[in-house]
Amino acid sequence: MGACNLCGNNAGFLRSRHRECETAYQSGLAEMTRLVRDAASGPDPDADKLNSSLKVVANRSFASEPEVNASIAEGWKQAVEVALSDGILSKEDESRLRSFHERLVTARNSETDATLARLDKAARDRLSMVARQAALADIDGEASLQHLARSLDESELSPGEERRLLAQSWEKAVNDALQDGVLSLEEETALASYLNHFNLSSKDVNSSEGHTRMVKAVVIREAAEGLVPQRLKVKGSVPFNLMKSEQLVWMIDDVKYLEVVTRRQRRGASHGVSVRIAKGVYYSPRTFSSQTHEWEEPIHVDTGMLGVTTKHLYFHGLRKRFRIRYDRIVSFDPYSDGIGVMRDALSAKPQSFLTGDGWFIYNLVTNLAQR
Repeated sequence: MGACNLCGNNAGFLRSRHRECETAYQSGLAEMTRLVRDAASGPDPDADKLNSSLKVVANRSFASEPEVNASIAEGWKQAVEVALSDGILSKEDESRLRSFHERLVTARNSETDATLARLDKAARDRLSMVARQAALADIDGEASLQHLARSLDESELSPGEERRLLAQSWEKAVNDALQDGVLSLEEETALASYLNHFNLSSKDVNSSEGHTRMVKAVVIREAAEGLVPQRLKVKGSVPFNLMKSEQLVWMIDDVKYLEVVTRRQRRGASHGVSVRIAKGVYYSPRTFSSQTHEWEEPIHVDTGMLGVTTKHLYFHGLRKRFRIRYDRIVSFDPYSDGIGVMRDALSAKPQSFLTGDGWFIYNLVTNLAQR
C-alpha cells in the first residue's frame, strides 16, 4: 500500500494520491493564482489580507511554500498581461505592478524575468508615445514638453537611455508628420522646440535620417509656397557656373545619369528544300529574308553631382556636364528613386537622374519649375 504524497494517508494499491486530494490540490493552485491576479490588478492591493487568504487556501490544498510562491509569480504575470491587454501601460498600472512584485514576488525564473522585461518595454513604449505627442504639440507645446520631462525624471531610465528614447521618438514624430506628405509650419516649429528643450543636435536625431527628412520637407513646402528655400549648407566649392539671376537650392552627390538609346539588330532566315538529282548529290535552292528589329532602353551614362537651382537642373559628372532649363522641359516623370525629364526638342529622348529619393527630387523640381 502507498501513502498519499499530499495528505500522507493510505492511498491504496499502486496509487500515490487520493483523487479528492489531487482535485483539492489543483483547484487550490488555480485559486491562489486567481487571488493574486485579482489583487495585483486592483487599485490598492492589501498584502496582509492576500497573504492570509493564500495561507488558508494552501493549507486545505496541501500546497507547499515553493508552490505558493510559484502561484504568486504566476498570478502577478497574469495581472501584467491584463494591464497590457489594450496595448497601453498606464503610469498607475506600472507603479502598482512594480510595487507588488517588489513586496510579494519571491520566485525568480525565466518567465518572471521575461514578464519584467515586457513591463520595462511597455513603460518605454508609453514614454515614447508621450514624447512623440510632445514633439508635435503646437497647442500647449511647452506644457507637453514639461510633462514629458517630469515623466522621464520619474522613470527608471538611465541618462543615456533617456537621450536615445528622446531622439528615436523625435524621428518617429517626423514620420508621423509626413504621413500626408506635407510638413506644416506649425509641425516644424513644434519639432524644433522639442530639440531645443532637450538640447538635441541634428546629429542626435539623424540615425534614421529623421532630421534630413524634416529639412527636405521644409524645402519642398517653401518651394511650393513660391519661396526660395535657403536650407542648403555647402561645404567646399560648387562645380556649377550659375547664372546671375538664379540661386542654388539643393545639391545631391553620387547621382546616376541615364539616357535612353535606340538598339538595332538585323535578323534573318533562309528557306528552301533539298532535291536529290543523283545518288549522293542534292540541289538546294534557297531564299534568304531579313528585317531590322529596333527597341529603346535606358543606359547608365555617368555618375556625378546633381544641382537644383531656381532656373535649371545641373549635372556634373566625369564625362557629362550640362544644364537644363525648366522652361525647356515638357514633362517630368516621378520614380521611386529619382526623376525623369523630357526636353522640348525633336531629337530629345528621356533623361533620368537616380538620386535615391524620388519623392523629394520630383516635388522639389516640379515646384521650382512652376515659379
